[in-house]
Amino acid sequence: MKIGTRAPKWKTPCLLKGRWQYLPLTAFHGTQFVLCCLPAFTETDAWLLEQQVNRFHAGGTVLAVLIPDDALLGHSWCRPPQDFGLPFLTDPLNRLERSLHLTASLPPHRCETLFFDHRCCLQFRLFHDLNLRGITTVLEVAESDFCQRSAQPVLKSRLTFDHFLAHCSPLEAPTG
Repeated sequence: MKIGTRAPKWKTPCLLKGRWQYLPLTAFHGTQFVLCCLPAFTETDAWLLEQQVNRFHAGGTVLAVLIPDDALLGHSWCRPPQDFGLPFLTDPLNRLERSLHLTASLPPHRCETLFFDHRCCLQFRLFHDLNLRGITTVLEVAESDFCQRSAQPVLKSRLTFDHFLAHCSPLEAPTG
């Protein structure tokens, strides 16, 4: 995906506010967001990312995570995944991976993060370690003049997940 290209419009499964639902990336329209794309996902990763959500919100940015579709299934976590306070998107058909041109061979503790502006256009792509230093770098880029020049200051007050819920549709198991 080239810089300046809009995010794909199709819906992908998302664990948001304790419920599985379908969420399009365009639901983030109107706010700057970063999408951390992880090749592997553990409970420790979830704890690390959740601790950073408020820092991102304070800077006017939403943090979302794209995880492998099997990352939340079959694991015995101490804290259930639905209790975490950030949106976990999955990509069971690899549509996002293909359209965003994500790197398929990252080591487990590396992360590819995409920065989108308030119009859902890709602004920047960053490869980093999934640790506090790497996430701090992501936050610094999100707060930089480079990413903030297209942000609308009035939108910072809209950073609640309720805004995104209006764009979700329920995730239903196929019947028959």
